[in-house]
Amino acid sequence: MNMWTRILAPFVGALALVVSSVALAAYPDKPVTLIVPFKPGGSNDIVARQLGKQLSEDWGQPVVIENKPGAGSDVGSAYTAAQKPDGYTIQIASVTFTMRPAVVAKQPFDARNDFTRIALVGQSPLMLGVRPGAPANTAKEYFEYLKANQGKLSYGATGVGSIQHFAGEILRKAIGSDIQAVQYKGGAPAMKDVMGDHIEFSIGSLTQMLPPYKAGKIKGLAVTSATRSESAPEIPTLQEVGIEGYEIVQWWGILGPKGMPDDVVNFLNMSINKVLATKEFKEALASKGSVPRAMSVSEFNAWVDKNMDTWIRVAKEENIKK
Repeated sequence: MNMWTRILAPFVGALALVVSSVALAAYPDKPVTLIVPFKPGGSNDIVARQLGKQLSEDWGQPVVIENKPGAGSDVGSAYTAAQKPDGYTIQIASVTFTMRPAVVAKQPFDARNDFTRIALVGQSPLMLGVRPGAPANTAKEYFEYLKANQGKLSYGATGVGSIQHFAGEILRKAIGSDIQAVQYKGGAPAMKDVMGDHIEFSIGSLTQMLPPYKAGKIKGLAVTSATRSESAPEIPTLQEVGIEGYEIVQWWGILGPKGMPDDVVNFLNMSINKVLATKEFKEALASKGSVPRAMSVSEFNAWVDKNMDTWIRVAKEENIKK
């Protein structure tokens, strides 16, 4: 048996390469589903729809956007993890995906090991988006208002361990307020309540915040990046208004179920990076305060691991837990 194994091994390997190449040559030969683990209207949804539109045009196959909100993105992520790893079901994930394992004791999947990491798509600063009726027009005035109304106020987040929750809790602690988080199933319903003066603020990506800010429906009092955004240069950073060391950015990437073939993963990475380089995609993100950011598969793997490690540390330091 050992002799025959040695003789046949090269032929088996060659056959596997042929089969793999044939499979890749046909991919995608039917619609690809892109899962958005939040409700329509939030930044994940906006970015996914632009990416899906351009991938569909490039491939000549539909990219179907399917929103599966709930449990701070865990419902949609669990669905993706359970699908066949053939490249026909993929998912947009954000920084929230790497934050939730830091605060949720038991998720319906292993965030570190149950997914194939495919590509980074882009990133954006966050904006402190404040209700239009708030009695303040600068961040410093607003923080004084929050501190003067202890036990009365609330802000919007999209689940325990979401980026809005981390950003809000770190800010709350920094300014000395006891404002409470109200959890929503997505950024859009949270922003609806901010615009309606029902909650004080939400801290979301510029992708989501710029349109209502430009329309005068919310007050944009600060951004969370270390430097001001070119899309709204008039808005100061939180560091500028006295919150030392505050820096958080939103990002979006593409994942698939664990066990996807390397050639399909590499093809998807190449296709996505091709879209990121187009004028159309750059302009679509720039109009919403975001920028594309291309990475190789290995770079994106390291990026996700680093994010997970960072938020585990921050959750312990800030006592953020479910």
